[in-house]
Amino acid sequence: MELSHAEIEQLYSEASVSAYRPEAVLAQLADGSYIPALCFNLVVPPAPDEANSDYAGKLRDLARRLNLPQGYVEGIR
Repeated sequence: MELSHAEIEQLYSEASVSAYRPEAVLAQLADGSYIPALCFNLVVPPAPDEANSDYAGKLRDLARRLNLPQGYVEGIR
């Protein structure tokens, strides 16, 4: 997905995702090449009463389908 900086700012200004912070990463493509990308992560995990287990479950399912490392998948809460 390609977004402009303005679109990213608008998307992550929503209260439900405003605590996520961008990290620069290199994404490996199917052909083995790499491209720069932004990955948005929670710096501070939510308190137990703030966690969204439905969202986390969907994210874990996606991570499994993408064959992401098992340790990463298990860390999604």
